[in-house]
Amino acid sequence: MSNLAVIRMPKRFDYSSSAEFNNAMAAALEHPGTITLDCIELEYIDSAGIGLLVMSQKKAQSRQSKIVLTNLKSSPKEILQLANLQKIIDFN
Repeated sequence: MSNLAVIRMPKRFDYSSSAEFNNAMAAALEHPGTITLDCIELEYIDSAGIGLLVMSQKKAQSRQSKIVLTNLKSSPKEILQLANLQKIIDFN
């Protein structure tokens, strides 16, 4: 049975939120499946946040899981597109 985990993203996703995010991601990766990052509150992401997403995607792939970002606002979505993250992580 596939796991369906949801992680609510913080308003600001940067180095200061890395410990909490990594803990939530580690728990979600315990069972293979889809990990949804709910970005309804996300307004800001920096290079550290992008790095965390890339690292998490690599971990997810190695565990036959995938990461999906939902409810992206236009500003963080533009930043993620500039970083070409749509090539490795699904988002809408």
